[in-house]
Amino acid sequence: MTTGTIQSMIRKQIKPAIVIFLLLTLVTGIVYPLFVTGIAQMIFPVQANGNLIEHNGKVVGSALVGQPFDSPEYFWGRPSATSPFPYNAGASSGSNLGPNNPALIDAVKARVDALHAADPGNVQAIPVDLVTASASGLDPDISIAAAEYQVPRIARDRNLSEQDVHALVAQQIEPRQFGIFGEPRVNVLSLNLALDDLSAGRITVSSQPLSWSTQLQIYFQTPMFGMRMSDWLQLILFIIVIAFCVVPLGAWMAKVYTGKPNFLTPLSDFVEQKFLALGGVDGTEEMDWKEFAIALMVFTVPCILVVFLLQLVQQYLPLNPAGLGPVPWDLSLNTAVSFATNTNWQAYVPEVTVSYLTQMAGLAVQNFLSAAKGMAVLIALIFAFSRRSGTTIGNFWVLLIRSVMILLPICLAIALVLVWQGVPQTFSGPVTVPLLDPVNDSNGNPVTTQTIPLGPAASQIAIKQLGTNGGGFYNANSAHPLENPTPFSNFLETLAILFIPTALCYTFGKMIGSGRKGIALLMAMTIIFLPLAGIAIYSELGGNPAFTPLGIDQDPGHAQPGGNMEGKEVRFGIVPSAFFSVVTTVTSCGAVDSMHDSFMPLGGLVQMFDMQLGEVVYGGVGSGLYGMLVFAIIAMFIAGLMVGRTPELYGKKIEQHEMKLSTIIILVPIFLILILTSLAVLTDPGKAGAFNPGPHGFSEILYAFSSTSQNNGSAFAGLNANSLFYNLTTAFTMFVGRYLVAILTLALAGALVTKKIVPVSGGTLRDHRPLFIIWLVFVILIIGGLSFLPALSLGPVAEFLNMAAGGIIHV
Repeated sequence: MTTGTIQSMIRKQIKPAIVIFLLLTLVTGIVYPLFVTGIAQMIFPVQANGNLIEHNGKVVGSALVGQPFDSPEYFWGRPSATSPFPYNAGASSGSNLGPNNPALIDAVKARVDALHAADPGNVQAIPVDLVTASASGLDPDISIAAAEYQVPRIARDRNLSEQDVHALVAQQIEPRQFGIFGEPRVNVLSLNLALDDLSAGRITVSSQPLSWSTQLQIYFQTPMFGMRMSDWLQLILFIIVIAFCVVPLGAWMAKVYTGKPNFLTPLSDFVEQKFLALGGVDGTEEMDWKEFAIALMVFTVPCILVVFLLQLVQQYLPLNPAGLGPVPWDLSLNTAVSFATNTNWQAYVPEVTVSYLTQMAGLAVQNFLSAAKGMAVLIALIFAFSRRSGTTIGNFWVLLIRSVMILLPICLAIALVLVWQGVPQTFSGPVTVPLLDPVNDSNGNPVTTQTIPLGPAASQIAIKQLGTNGGGFYNANSAHPLENPTPFSNFLETLAILFIPTALCYTFGKMIGSGRKGIALLMAMTIIFLPLAGIAIYSELGGNPAFTPLGIDQDPGHAQPGGNMEGKEVRFGIVPSAFFSVVTTVTSCGAVDSMHDSFMPLGGLVQMFDMQLGEVVYGGVGSGLYGMLVFAIIAMFIAGLMVGRTPELYGKKIEQHEMKLSTIIILVPIFLILILTSLAVLTDPGKAGAFNPGPHGFSEILYAFSSTSQNNGSAFAGLNANSLFYNLTTAFTMFVGRYLVAILTLALAGALVTKKIVPVSGGTLRDHRPLFIIWLVFVILIIGGLSFLPALSLGPVAEFLNMAAGGIIHV
């Protein structure tokens, strides 16, 4: 291909890139959030506007956002790591202290001492959630055990009987949602408002016998095989729902991509034809792999440029109620590349950095478009496998629009359910409420109010989960009580991550003519996923051994979640939090409902290893499955060498050229992770970003480049990534990790589509049978293990061994 030919192909794609980008921005960045807002404000006005609480005729806070309490006559909530004062709702954050960090041990000791000083006669073991910091810094809840622990102090300081205070706590208990989801808990603000009413004689209380439903929930807290029965029920229900969605969703997507009639056809065909016509695209004209790759990259230019410019000029644009200024150029560039690559790496605090317009018309749009680009590349590779012989692999613009039309209706449904559960969807500015118990900031100045950030959050959160994007509307991401307010919303957000990656496996099978071949790939992914999830859950349930000598109760039970609660929210508890962390890292989502930096060493190891496997265990929408297909090619090639025959996969012979491309695709992220991690630990700017000492600090750096090269976006968030060094190196890693791999995958599709489909013979390794599935799993684990075991040994493995030996890492 000559330079002139390439230039001509680029010029041909410029008009459709600009026109279709603007049209999709209008639909996904303006019409979609406005539509969600209109419905939300009509049907769920309280939830859509922040779940504000009125008490004695005044707004006193949000039912979802905790407030600070340190006066002895009030119930205390979770410790908060926000700055410059606790429960600063304008800048949510967790402590991000590693389990071995002496700063964590010292902080917990100080909290234990404060509790003992406030109530010297109390000799009960202290519930772990009462002395560990929450993930968001805004956790509105404490466990039942944490509330009951404080009853003697409250009764004494308020001159109330302990019986009455116990009865008040019992009245305030929020049971498991729908009897299944989350933890029984107590909302601290509601409890303290009721406590003031009780002290003033405005209400009375009486002890009531336990209801049958409460007794049943206590029974479900009974341990079984290391977990409570309630936790088993949530996990089993999750697997059942996903399993039931795979076939219908996968079959529907296959119809959409092949142009077959479906329930969405009248609308999707109209949109597709209009957009293509306005962009000057002939939808019947297919592309070879080079044209497809050029269209992909030309379209990526406005995706990055518009988000970059929006951040620089947002102070002059509407929908900026907080009056936020411009974002520094290096951070703007990093964010633009991040969202255009489906990474959503966030080196900034959204609440104080980006306006509603930037969130909505910039970042949320890229959540749709980056996901759609990954899906389009996957379908091109599927066409290469399914076609008997040819040169074209589909039309990028057609597949892009169809992908967006798949995402939109599902997002609409998810967004409305999230609003119902309490996620804001409004264009109103932040709301300021008075604190019930004023505090001082870090400089000793009194703080008497709390500012609660709102915004069009639900519409963006829906696509950030469904599109495996992961970037939070708020800094604490899905740990934020306004972004993920209830145990059921957490269940839904976890499901949303896996809906499309799992269903695409069946889509693949349907499009190549054998659904069971797609299911075989899904089974291989699941075989890897389940043990990793089990390890993470087991690690977190065990708690932190450094807390045991401090008289802290970490045993899970009916009254508390127990386990390692540092960096986790009470409403979710241990098992859903650990499970979410594995789901988000085996995919390229990166959303978090807990702070990964505070996980135990084995939990952190699992999160990193998930990404380092190539994020092919379900993986991102589109990108995960095309990565898995590359591994399948390598596995089949090795198997063919072992029996002395030319390997074939799905009827296509795998020869030298395909193997070279597949090998490079696998090696690109491995080199990116290891080389840039080495660069960071060898330079002062790289080392300066680490927050925790010792092996955990190394893990923060290794995690960062594992996450950005694999387009995940989650982090060991103690790392200070908002520096020139990390903004530029992670931007480079994200761009290369996404687009070089995508272009090489398209080149692989171009090579495969020219091959004829050969009939199955007696020596063919059947690509849907158990032997193939087990062999594929083995190849994935070996490549991941051999590539990263040395690096992991310097980080989480060393930290685990040190903890097992009873040591604490000092600076």
